[in-house]
Amino acid sequence: MSFFDNRYYYFNKRLLCILGQWPFQSRLKSYILFGVASIFILSLTAFEMWGLVAGITNMNIIMINLSPLLINSFVIVKFFNCALTKHYMKEFLEDIEETWKVKHIGPEKEILENFAEEYMSITKPYMIVIYTLWFLYCGPPVVINKIHQLLPTNETYTPEFLYRIEHVLNLDKYFNLLMLHAFIAVFYIITTVIAVDITFTMCILHICALFECLRYNIERIRGSDFVHLEPKIEDDKAYHDIINCIESYKHALKLSDILSANYSTAFLFILGNIVISLSFGAAELVMLDTQLEELIRIFSATMGQVLVIFYLSWISQKLIDYSSSFQNVIYSCDWYNISLRSKHLLKLTLLRAAHPCQVKGGKIYVMSLMTFSWILKGSLSYFTVLTSLQQE
Repeated sequence: MSFFDNRYYYFNKRLLCILGQWPFQSRLKSYILFGVASIFILSLTAFEMWGLVAGITNMNIIMINLSPLLINSFVIVKFFNCALTKHYMKEFLEDIEETWKVKHIGPEKEILENFAEEYMSITKPYMIVIYTLWFLYCGPPVVINKIHQLLPTNETYTPEFLYRIEHVLNLDKYFNLLMLHAFIAVFYIITTVIAVDITFTMCILHICALFECLRYNIERIRGSDFVHLEPKIEDDKAYHDIINCIESYKHALKLSDILSANYSTAFLFILGNIVISLSFGAAELVMLDTQLEELIRIFSATMGQVLVIFYLSWISQKLIDYSSSFQNVIYSCDWYNISLRSKHLLKLTLLRAAHPCQVKGGKIYVMSLMTFSWILKGSLSYFTVLTSLQQE
């Protein structure tokens, strides 16, 4: 039984396996599952693009097709970024497993368990909400269409689809087939979002757990009642304890740098896309004459995007908070009762701790709750521009 089959990381492993992105899968199985997911995601994007290009002169088609296209594009970036950085993720997962083996007893194990429990308490509701939005996004067109088939009226009913394609394909003839394809494709899109985001959460909370273990170890550093300014190195216990803490700190910083590098480009693309996509989604509600199923679809897509970017910003903020508090941890230790060489090490560590760990989007935007507020403001600005264009 693999370490990641435990109750903390089981869902993370299963979702990545579905996408062929689990680093410890066999190569053949990984390629097959990755190929199936790619076909559905890219084919849905191709259909949406086909409908957009064919109806480029129709503002209604542009508004309805462009928003899901933007969503698909940042999911595709997430999907292939995950594939390209799989070897780094394998290194990260091995480090998590090794940490659990090393810190298998005592308070440090309790710290790891507490963060693993927090990981579960965060990711489970996130998964449930996102998959619920998937049903709300895909379900209404099927339900409304079946109601009209079972309860026919004198009015002519045209099936409403997730995107505009009736001008190039006969929806009456291919509705069920297209709906089945869209349902599966959106499942893979949603699964990609969840799998990548909870993997990111797992990595962030692992680094935060390392910082918390550091806090515990530094607070335990004690000097002697009678301070020797220059004791022999072999007799300077506090010095050796500080060196061990610094090694652990460097390890946590290394993992943070790897994580930031893995997600930097993808996050920059996601931030830009979500700002525009949210603007078009809100504009659809105001500018177009929408039916009930369309309102539910637009609301689900919009809420899903807001939840995703809030979730990523909130989790990234945790890394900033835990790494920032490391300075206070150093001040709280018994630094006034240790040797000069030990104090010198702490001063150097303080200089580095002044710069908190961050995850950036393209080395430009720091992922944080402040970034989330900026995205909402930016989306509102673009939404105002779009509605003003309609009035003109």
